[in-house]
Amino acid sequence: MPEITVLMPVKNGWKYIREAIDSVLLQSFKDFEFIIIDNGSTDRTVSIIKSYGDPRIHLLEQKSDFIKALNKGLSLAKGKYIARMDADDIMHSERLRIQHKRMEYNPDIAVCSTWAKSFKDDGSLHPPFQFGNGYIEHATLQLLRGNILVHPSVMMRKMFLDEHKLKYRNYPQTESYKLWFEIVKCGGRLYVEPQYLLNFRISDTQVSFIKKESISEQTIVIKKEILSYLLENIDNNKILLKLYKAMVELEKEETITPNDTFQFFWGVLNKKLELIADNNLKFSQI
Repeated sequence: MPEITVLMPVKNGWKYIREAIDSVLLQSFKDFEFIIIDNGSTDRTVSIIKSYGDPRIHLLEQKSDFIKALNKGLSLAKGKYIARMDADDIMHSERLRIQHKRMEYNPDIAVCSTWAKSFKDDGSLHPPFQFGNGYIEHATLQLLRGNILVHPSVMMRKMFLDEHKLKYRNYPQTESYKLWFEIVKCGGRLYVEPQYLLNFRISDTQVSFIKKESISEQTIVIKKEILSYLLENIDNNKILLKLYKAMVELEKEETITPNDTFQFFWGVLNKKLELIADNNLKFSQI
């Protein structure tokens, strides 16, 4: 069995896929299988994939949406770890080796993300993704800030996913954000390797740029789930719950925005954590 399964869905990605595949095959860590799921491409994507003779590549052709493709990949994966990759990004040549070593040394890590450099086709650089350095403490609270992990940079522990029957849920464009939340609720720890191990392409044709409005709506849905979970799992929460309900009513009146609510409660709960830490008390749920 391979140590790692690299999972990469693609649809009509001929323009960038060769660069993405090459970056995987040139990894210094060699013990992996590479599952590529094509979701009904109508361009030259499939022919490019088939031009490779590397036996580690397993191509599955099917017509499905992105989330179903991801879950199909999870079910097929034979590796101890599952490394995500997108068809327009580029792996650092040491990425798999570094993440594998980290997760082998730290068996409590369920998901290991990395920092990522972002770039556009014209060669211009954008601000890098550089959230976190090591274990993400109070991960549920940190997730209230947003999707803090770079999805195509993560490596996940397959046994943890299988034991807790976790998979990507039907949250279009925010499926990874929802998965991190579910993993943390099950006791999984999130870790960020503080190295730039992925070059993340920013393209105007990306789904995440085309559907900004829907992503915003889905993000709000997940943040409301996270905030409700946090408020239900802290001591002396009655006042905060009443306050939350009042702020939801203000949102309906458009007096405040959902983001106002999230920022307010992130500050309140963060302060509560500081007070608890000062008193050496336990606040494990957050």
